[in-house]
This record gives sequence, structure tokens and C-alpha cells, in this order.
Amino acid sequence: MDFKEVTQLFKHDLEKVELALKDNFLSDIPVVPGIGEYILSSGGKRIRPLLLLIGARLCGLELNDTLVKHCCVIENVHAATLLHDDVVDETTVRRGRQTVNSKWGNDASILVGDYLIAQSLTLLSDDVDPVIFKAFSKAAKLLVEGGLLEFSNARDIHVTEKHCMDVIYRKTASILSLSCRLGALIAEADKEQEAALEAFGNHFGMAFQLMDDLMDYDGTPEQLGKPPGNDFQEGHVTLPLHHLYHHSKNGLKQEIEQFIQNDKLTSKELDYILDRMREGKALEYTLRQAQKHMSRAKEAIQKTTFPVPKYKEALLAIADHIIGRHTLSKATAVNTTQL
Repeated sequence: MDFKEVTQLFKHDLEKVELALKDNFLSDIPVVPGIGEYILSSGGKRIRPLLLLIGARLCGLELNDTLVKHCCVIENVHAATLLHDDVVDETTVRRGRQTVNSKWGNDASILVGDYLIAQSLTLLSDDVDPVIFKAFSKAAKLLVEGGLLEFSNARDIHVTEKHCMDVIYRKTASILSLSCRLGALIAEADKEQEAALEAFGNHFGMAFQLMDDLMDYDGTPEQLGKPPGNDFQEGHVTLPLHHLYHHSKNGLKQEIEQFIQNDKLTSKELDYILDRMREGKALEYTLRQAQKHMSRAKEAIQKTTFPVPKYKEALLAIADHIIGRHTLSKATAVNTTQL
């Protein structure tokens, strides 16, 4: 099974989620449905709802209104964080289109993000399950902490690798883990199955973001939906840059220190850093860390017994898709053979 087959298998379920997401933007305030339609039409593979749906099926629960509702909760929170992040980072392009803040302004972007979070709380309040609400609250807190941690240490090249991984865990893995865990909780799975899905989501989320961090340097605008090098321009020290800096000689270290403080870098300077990353094996190192986390994610599922084990294939296929969605560029691949 590959990723395309997974999305086809869950096509009907995802269509129901999509309709419910549209209902989230029903409002007598025109800017809400206007921005909502723009967001929904901009694409996205709905990875988070898909993980929730697969987790529930794996634990023996067919599609129902509760699952659809919680898929909306997860996707709303994800969309809200993107709206807020784009304001903080002054991002102007996402998925090949103008960002909401670029098109409607920062105020609209922040307020509609707030609206989506409020909508998520409303959906959760329809049938409050204390365990689910606590899981959601914990993940939401971690998510915000991740953003604050990243913001507080922007342009600080001296952060540790542990810091880089902590930001990923809080800002990305927390919600992907929640997506998987919610499938188990709603299906009333046993503790072992819940723990396995939560572990899958944690490691999947780490690998997911590590691949994004790698692709931000080595990907194409078509793959990214935005120009490469955004993290570098915005002063975010992700694992590829961290590894390069801490494995470089003083001359290159001084150059990186100057670059990270400059928010007006040229494409020539970005290309220069990418070449140094290839020479220093920073991209290969990041890829290996992503692969390790994804192996752990798959292991958590493979060693656990589930009521409907055939859906394990769907989770494993998504895991392979996330790692396989990018092949290191030719220049990097040549260096890999020298390892």
C-alpha cells in the first residue's frame, strides 16, 4: 500500500471531514467565511485528520460524527497555528499562494486564528470527555510552548541540539501524537493500543518536521510551496544549520554567525550555506535522524496487537511517504557515497 492508496481508501471519510470543516467557517461576519474558503481551497493533505481516522479504524471504530468532529478540532488548531506563525515570521507565501496575513493583513490573520481555536473549544464542549479534553489541553499547551521556545531563541546559533529537538517535539509532534491518540481514545481502545498510537504519533511528528527542516534547505519551490531558505532568513536554527555550525572550523562559524543575524540574505548567500551543508554532511545527518524516528514510529505499531490489524499498513504507508517525499539533491547524494 502507498500513500495514494491510503487517501483513496479514506476518500469518503475525508470528504465528510472536508464538509464539516466548511461548516466551521459559517458566520455572519463576512471575513470569516471569506478567509475560510481561501484556507480550505489552498490544499493540504489533511495528515492530522487522516491519522486520527486510521487510528480509530485500527482500534475497531468505523466513521461516526464524533470522529468527524474531532478531526475538525485537530485541523482547526493546525490552521490557527499556521495563521499565527505566518504573522510572527512575516511569511508571505504558503503552498504557492499568498498567506492570509499578506492578503488580508495581520489583524485578520490573528483574529481568524483565534476564531478557529474558539471553534475547537465549542466542538469539544458538545460532548465533554475529561480524558480527551485533558489530552487536547496538554497538546495545545506544548504547541504554544514550542512556538515561544522558537521565538525566544531566534537568531541564537549557540542553542543545543536538544533545544532543536525540543522545539520539534512541542510545536509539531505534540499535535500529530494527539491526532493518533484521539483515534484510540474515541474508539475506547485499551491502554497498550493507546500508548502505541501515541508513540507512533510522537516519532512520526519528529520525523515529519525533520524532513521539513531538511527540505527548507534542499527542496524546490514547487515542493515547498514557498521559496527555500525561509528558516534561515527568519533566524530559526533548525537541525541542519545547527549540525553544520557545530561541526565547522572557526572561519565558517564566524560566517554563519554573521548570516544568522542578517534578515536580508541574498540567494547567493543561501546557496553558499547549502553548499557548506552538503560538504559537512548536515543534510545527511538530519535525514538519518528523521529515519531513526520513523523506524521507531513503525516499530510501535508493528509490535502491538490491534482489533483491525489490516489498517497497520495504512499507517506504515504514510510513514514511508513522509520519509520518501524528498530525495537529497544530486550534489548531496554524491557526498553521501563518501560516508
